[in-house]
Amino acid sequence: NKVFNWAVFALLLSIPVSTGLVDAILTNPGQTVQEYVELFKSAAIVSASSIDLLILTTVAASLIPDDLKRRGVSDSGKANIVALSTLLLPVFGLFTYCAVRPSMEED
Repeated sequence: NKVFNWAVFALLLSIPVSTGLVDAILTNPGQTVQEYVELFKSAAIVSASSIDLLILTTVAASLIPDDLKRRGVSDSGKANIVALSTLLLPVFGLFTYCAVRPSMEED
């Protein structure tokens, strides 16, 4: 399970580089954001996908504190910080959490 999570995380890290997103953001961030806004307004798939990502990220972040509690982490402050980090880095944060979260104690 952890190997799969790390493999998906590595694949995920390659996507912004291979698609040219990193280069576009570093060279001209204003134009890149403006083009995204135009796509969001004009293409239904872009707006639907963006809203879907927002909903899924919010739900996943809200479930992380409970997951950490089940895995034996009793510090709610730490759980909330981890959940916040998944909100700040939507897809990357969630896959990072899945890769590094503590194992569940078996009874």
